[in-house]
Amino acid sequence: MAKRKSARRWGDVIVVLVFFVGLAIFAYPFVANAINDISTSLRARQDKQLAEANVKREAAAQKRRNKELAEQGLMPNADALRERSATSKSAAYRAKHLIGTVNMPSIRSETLLYDVTNEALLQSGATVLPGTSYPSGGKGNHTVISAHSGIPGKQLFSRLERLKRGDVFVLTVGKQKLAYKVFRRQTVKPQRTDVLRAEPGRDLATLMTCTPIGVNSHRFLVTGYRVPYTERIAKQVQSANRHRHWWQLALIGAAVLAVLGCGWFVIRAIRRHRQA
Repeated sequence: MAKRKSARRWGDVIVVLVFFVGLAIFAYPFVANAINDISTSLRARQDKQLAEANVKREAAAQKRRNKELAEQGLMPNADALRERSATSKSAAYRAKHLIGTVNMPSIRSETLLYDVTNEALLQSGATVLPGTSYPSGGKGNHTVISAHSGIPGKQLFSRLERLKRGDVFVLTVGKQKLAYKVFRRQTVKPQRTDVLRAEPGRDLATLMTCTPIGVNSHRFLVTGYRVPYTERIAKQVQSANRHRHWWQLALIGAAVLAVLGCGWFVIRAIRRHRQA
């Protein structure tokens, strides 16, 4: 009888462990994404002054570059998301090219923004597409911001397709806040650079990512026109960031409690077995 009870207890332990392992495998992407998301928010706030200094240092050169592009026409490299250059992945390198963030309050998304495109920076955030306007605003400019989707443990632009017409996204570049209202969504092949052209008299910005996730045969584009950055938009961004922050903390907390609960059950079963 004692042996049967002991075997039953160990059977219960094995069932719980199998269940927990399955749950851990299922929950890992969500928890990893939560940790990365909180890390991104902290870096955006801690490196705010650094981003402002980077923008100020390059302001004159970027202004000249935007003027040249306005005169000669944009030369977007729409296949930059396949960039595989062996650029340094050091924290110092990323810090040197950080210029701000991309916020999409309607889908509670915040991504770091860098001024050049290569795989090292695309693994960390969003980047300004080569051959398009630097995000400083101005009529005749068309800024294109690219980022990956479907990277394990990182949100980046994975939810970009949820952004709808009429939604607003905000580019924070140094001290400047540039708000854009979505009026166009489209899926194109990488070679279709004509859809990224500038339009006279309009200040445009496009967010771009690969689609479908895992196949990456096309590019999904969300384009917005410049609107005033109002107090209402500022509150939307703050509310989205706050909601996302607490939700991610709750998710991490739930994962920690699940680990502790499983550990407690196993230890309790072992103690009972020894006592028996």
